[in-house]
Amino acid sequence: MWDTLKRLVLGIGLIMLAGTALLVSDWSRRTATGGPASAGRKWKLSIIEYVNVVDVEEAEKGFIDGLPAAGLVRGRDYEVSVHNAQGDMSTLNSVVDASITEGADMLVPFSSPSLQAAARKAGTLPVVFTYVADAMAAGVGKSNDDHLPNVTGVPIPGAYTEVIGYFHQCFPSARSVGTVFVPAEVNTVFHKNQLTREAKKLGIKLVAVPANTSSELPDAALALCGMKIDGLCQVGGNLTATGFVSIVHAANRARLPVFGFMTEQARQGAVLVVARDYYNGGKQAAGIAARIIRGESPATIPFEPLRKSKLIVNLQAARALGLTIPPEIVERADEVIR
Repeated sequence: MWDTLKRLVLGIGLIMLAGTALLVSDWSRRTATGGPASAGRKWKLSIIEYVNVVDVEEAEKGFIDGLPAAGLVRGRDYEVSVHNAQGDMSTLNSVVDASITEGADMLVPFSSPSLQAAARKAGTLPVVFTYVADAMAAGVGKSNDDHLPNVTGVPIPGAYTEVIGYFHQCFPSARSVGTVFVPAEVNTVFHKNQLTREAKKLGIKLVAVPANTSSELPDAALALCGMKIDGLCQVGGNLTATGFVSIVHAANRARLPVFGFMTEQARQGAVLVVARDYYNGGKQAAGIAARIIRGESPATIPFEPLRKSKLIVNLQAARALGLTIPPEIVERADEVIR
C-alpha cells in the first residue's frame, strides 16, 4: 500500500511538472508572436503631427485604438502623447526636440515633414510612421524592405488610378485636369507625378500650378482655374489640405468640378473623393509599434503600404454646378452627401 501511495504521489508530481512546462512554453510563444503578454516596461510614445485636418485625426484615432487591440495595456505597457505643429515647420522641429528631451521611447510621425524631422533627430530611437504618401520620397528608405534601421511604418499612397478613372467616367470628353501642388512638400510632388502618369494613360493632361505658402494658394488656384482645364483633381498635401476651401472657391467661380483624395475635401465641396482609410492606416501602424515594444527590431519590419479606400460622392456640390454623377458611381459609393 505504501508503494502504491508513493507511485500516486510521484505521478501527480510529474503531471504538475508537465503542466507547468506547458504553461511556460505557451507564455513564451504568446510573447514571441505578439500575444497579450506585458511589454516588460512602460514605453513613452510621442505622436508628431504637422497639420490638424480630419484625415490626421482619423489616423490618430486608429493608432490610439490599435494599441489595446494589439494586446497592450495603457498605463502598464505604454503612455501616449500627441503633439501638433499647426502647419509651422519651426514648431514641428521644436516638437520633435521636446519629445526626445522628455524621454520618448518611440516617435510616431504623421505626414512626410513629420517623418523627415523625426528621422533626422531620432538617432537610434524607433520611428513608426503613417499618413505618409511615399517613404522613399521622404528619404527614409530605398524600398519597403531596405530602409533606415530604426524606421518603419505604413505608407499611404493616393488613389490616383481610381480618382482619375472616376473623373474620366464622369467627363469622357475631358482632355485636361488641374491641380495645385507644393514644390517644398515631397509628398505633393510625388502625388503630382503619380497622377500625371495615370492621367496620361487615359489621354488626359495634368496641368499643375505651384504654391509655396498659404498666401500664394488662393492666387495659384485662381490662375489654375483660368487655364484651359476641364476640372480639378486636387492632390493631397499639408498646405493644400489646410487651404482647400480657397481652391474650391476658385473652382466654383469658374464652374469647374473638383475631385479629391482626402475625406475632408468631400465635406468642403469636392464633387467626388476617393480617400484612403487613414483610420486603418493608424491602426496598422499601432500593430507595428506593438511588435517593436515586444522586442522586434524596426530594421526587420518592412514598410506595409495601405491601399484600402472609401468612395465619397457629394451630390450637393454636383447639383450646385449643374452636374450629374452617373448612378452606378453613386450606388458604389461608401458615403453620399445629399
